[in-house]
Amino acid sequence: MTTRMRTMLGDALTPAARAWIRYAPVAAGKPWLWERFHWRPRQFKCRTRFGGRITGNTEDLIQRHLYYFGTWEPNISGWISGSLRPGDCFVDIGANIGHYTLLASRIVGASGKVVAIEAAQWIHAILDKHVALNRRKNIRTVQVAASAQRGVLKLYPGGPGNCGKTTTVEHAVHGRNDREAVEVQALPLADILSEEEIRRTRIIKIDVEGAELQVLRGLAPLLGRMRTDLEVAMEISPSLMPDAEAARAEIFSVMQAHGFSAFVFDNDYGVETYLRRGPGKRPVTLSDSSIGSQADILFSRQRY
Repeated sequence: MTTRMRTMLGDALTPAARAWIRYAPVAAGKPWLWERFHWRPRQFKCRTRFGGRITGNTEDLIQRHLYYFGTWEPNISGWISGSLRPGDCFVDIGANIGHYTLLASRIVGASGKVVAIEAAQWIHAILDKHVALNRRKNIRTVQVAASAQRGVLKLYPGGPGNCGKTTTVEHAVHGRNDREAVEVQALPLADILSEEEIRRTRIIKIDVEGAELQVLRGLAPLLGRMRTDLEVAMEISPSLMPDAEAARAEIFSVMQAHGFSAFVFDNDYGVETYLRRGPGKRPVTLSDSSIGSQADILFSRQRY
């Protein structure tokens, strides 16, 4: 069999492999199929586990997991599903193509609201496409970079393999050509959110590839005006920050000053985590705030 024939056969078998991985009632063969098929580029349309309709290409990390497993970061997705209620407001900072946006939209319902903030025009276009595809009327998308103050920032594309690595942090680009950068408008959350959205927000999710402190500086003046049961799920990426130790210290200091305790999600990207069904693992108390590598932190005034 020629290489071309093997490629054509593999491409033809990909939907069957995906169906077994996602829907088969037994785990047998699923890791084996994942290793042999997940790397094949494929345009797709599918539904997530939470009912959202999405399109994409399996060359992208997040889109690949949504195609094969129907979810992304299952422990965080499960926590959001169990925490939001109808009528809540959810703020998705770094919304990407809209997995969490669509998940939250379905839960909060017609009486609730989702604000999806995505700075990259090429990603924001997909986000808007998914909002329209799912006919969601409770989502407001905003194409800006959430930051500490008004201005203009350079935005560095994440590349075709992981558009989620798009960042405003020059330190994080690891040699990417500066000519690839585009300029985007930056606003603090006080200028992005309406008074009603500030008052009703139940969960804020922040995933901004090293710009977490800048987002928090724009959020901090609002914390005293927001719900007492507000929770903030923040991916903290020390390796992408220009001064990681000082940034980490300021993040934890600001949140602690507003009464928040820190918890950590078990966010394992291994195939076994994605094959696991059920509500997922709950966040646990963070015992050491000196984070050395990327971690998904939950700031909450509740107990876990």
